Order: sequence, then C-alpha cells, then structure tokens
Amino acid sequence: MSFKREGDDQSQLNILKKRRVSDLLSNFIPDDEATLMKNGRYSCLVCSHRPVFDTVDMLVVHRKGKRHLEGMKWFYGKKNQLRREIDKRRHQDYVKAEDDRQEPSSSAPLLTQTRKITHHALLRTVPYSSCHKKASERSESSSKEHRNDLANSHLSMRTESNDSRTTVHQGPSEVKGEAKKKKKGASTLSSSVCEPLTEQRRRELDHYLKLKSSGWLQDRSGKWVKDENVEFDSDEEEPTLLPPCSESS
Repeated sequence: MSFKREGDDQSQLNILKKRRVSDLLSNFIPDDEATLMKNGRYSCLVCSHRPVFDTVDMLVVHRKGKRHLEGMKWFYGKKNQLRREIDKRRHQDYVKAEDDRQEPSSSAPLLTQTRKITHHALLRTVPYSSCHKKASERSESSSKEHRNDLANSHLSMRTESNDSRTTVHQGPSEVKGEAKKKKKGASTLSSSVCEPLTEQRRRELDHYLKLKSSGWLQDRSGKWVKDENVEFDSDEEEPTLLPPCSESS
C-alpha cells in the first residue's frame, strides 16, 4: 500500500527519493531495468508497456513473473544488437581513418607528384620500369657515344700537338724512334712524321680550336652546328672554312 505525501517541503521530497533509490539498490535492480518517476513511483523499463508500481516490493514481484522474463530476453537481445552495431560502426570508422592516413589524398595531385619526384631524386639508382627501359638505354648509349667521340677527338689533337712540339726540338733519328714506339700503341699515328703533314695538322688544330671558341659544335657526322647557348651574328650562317695551305719552298 502507498501513502500520499502531505505538504510541499522539498527536503522531505528529497529524503523520500533517496530512500526509494536505496531500496532499488538494495534489491540489486539495475538502473537500465527500472526507474524512479517524479511522483515517487517505480516503472519497469524492460516490459514494452512500461508498468508502474508504488513500492519496490511490488516491482520485485513483477520481475519474477513470466511476462517480465520474456520481456528481458527481448530487451537484452535488442541491447546486444545495438552494441554490436555500435562496435561495427566504430571499426569501420577506424579502418577508414587508417586508409586515409596511409594513402595520399586524391584532392592534392600536385602534392602527390612532388612527393614522388622528391622520392626518386633521393634514390641512388633509377627504379626499374619496363615501359621506359629501351628509351633510357637508347639515350644512355647515344650520350656515351657522343662523349667518346669528343674524348677521342681531344685526345688525337693533344697527341698531334705533342708530336709537333717534339719534332721541332728532336733530331730525325729520335723522331723515327718515337714514331716506331707509338705505332704499336696507336693505329691512328703515322709511321713517319714529315714536316708538311705536321704543319697541316697544326693548322687544322688551330682552326678546330677557333671554331670551338666561337661557339660551334661538331656533331657525330662531322658537320659544324651552332651552340644554342651562344649568340651569333645574324649574317654568320656557316663556319669559316680552313684556308688552303700555301706552298712553301
């Protein structure tokens, strides 16, 4: 049986609420299965029709009934389903956040390209690419051939210059001895050095150096072309030719 409270004293109302909450805790009733209403009564949260009881003893008797036990199965089944759905959503959000952190953002393609260029620039060797392998080999071979041609031309000019200087200071017998020694190592040198050939070679060397200093480059076919980094006169279309050798007595 329940008794009505007389008066509107707030302290008495608070004391009554505390006592009713203590009654709930003393009977080991979870907070999510029953609640204390504003009028001081108890309501069962497990059953779908939300029955109301005046005392804790009546609530305890209701909780032992068959209808309440069936409602508890549905109540906790729904609660577990909701918990699994929450865990699933949290896991999906976590996986999505990890994927966004690992993969670069598609909204910044320029930043992605800059990172790739920086990564390849820091590599010591060029990464393998089956698409660009042939083109890279072709460019490397052409550049190596061009460098070898330039090195051979400079080496031959330096050798001929040294021969011309040696010829001036040495006698005929010494010149022949040096020519025989160099014939074994270099096939491009002549077996005998004559004065008109040395003079012609020297003039060719001077002409070559003059064209190089003027900004002309010699391609692999032997033609002279203008260097793109050098400014030329508008009327200078072809390099100056080597003047013919004047006959000397």
